[in-house]
Amino acid sequence: MKASLDKATLDNSKEKRFRQIGYAEVILACLLFGGNTIAGRIVATQVPPFALSAVRAALGLLVITPFLWRLGPALRPRGKDLWWLALQGLVGIGLPYTTFAWGIRFSPAINAAIIFATFPAVTLVLLGIFWRYKPTFIQIIGVIIAFLGLLVVASRGSLERLFSVSFTAADGFLLLNVFVVSLSNILGQELMHRYPPIVVSAYTLFFGILWLLPWGLWEVAGQGWHLSWQGWIFLLYMGCSVSGLAVLLNFEAVHRIGSGAVGIFNNLNPLFAIALAALFLKEPLYLYHGIGIILVLGGVGLSLSSNRQVSQSPSFRSENSHARAFSR
Repeated sequence: MKASLDKATLDNSKEKRFRQIGYAEVILACLLFGGNTIAGRIVATQVPPFALSAVRAALGLLVITPFLWRLGPALRPRGKDLWWLALQGLVGIGLPYTTFAWGIRFSPAINAAIIFATFPAVTLVLLGIFWRYKPTFIQIIGVIIAFLGLLVVASRGSLERLFSVSFTAADGFLLLNVFVVSLSNILGQELMHRYPPIVVSAYTLFFGILWLLPWGLWEVAGQGWHLSWQGWIFLLYMGCSVSGLAVLLNFEAVHRIGSGAVGIFNNLNPLFAIALAALFLKEPLYLYHGIGIILVLGGVGLSLSSNRQVSQSPSFRSENSHARAFSR
């Protein structure tokens, strides 16, 4: 009896640590994604969207490929899983990268901020419709509070500016971006019950490149490639740091804490973008920034406080099997 209690306590401690690492990973991923918004606005005006997306994905794959070497052939996807990973490459890389490049180029900043603020809500809705997940009342309130905080920042604290927003055709690309990224996190969570996050990340990038490359080559043949050396610095950041490291961290976090929790953390992306712009671009901070940040952090904390963990998660159990595969 005592031995079983000790084992249960040890398992609970390991799972708690397992989830804590996931929280750290998603926060770091949000920091990198926040920088991606700044870099994207600079690079997207210089390079065609499919070509930009293909290069980003290729750079990301180069970064994470060395981590695959220790796996060997044991965990190589086969059969119908390859088709699922091909779909994941489309909804996780192909569509998100091109819709981001198009949308961020033509959509006004306030429109983009409002649309990106819907990430958590869209993720929870998709989980509810297709996976029958029922968010708690506290989670819903937290999502609403965080959304209001981002509205304060996007509108610069002005109701007049908020009510004067008019959505454009380019905003449709960003709406599609939110939908496919949310769907990608959920599909990735299912795949990571069978494969480690590094495998899902690498194959997602690989198939994403296959989707993007023909269109990218067609764009370059017709429009050329004109990127300044400063633009190359930002592109290297978008490729290596975001498409490589941030994508891997994001999938690791989805594996550890679930796509719903990762969706809630996505509210931190614009906060990090604000902080990085203030730090590196010397953009000023105002009172509405502080109010918005407090609301966002409060909403995120409230949503996560009701994150129910009744029993050991499938992700934690699959992680144990992945670890055994690594040690063979």
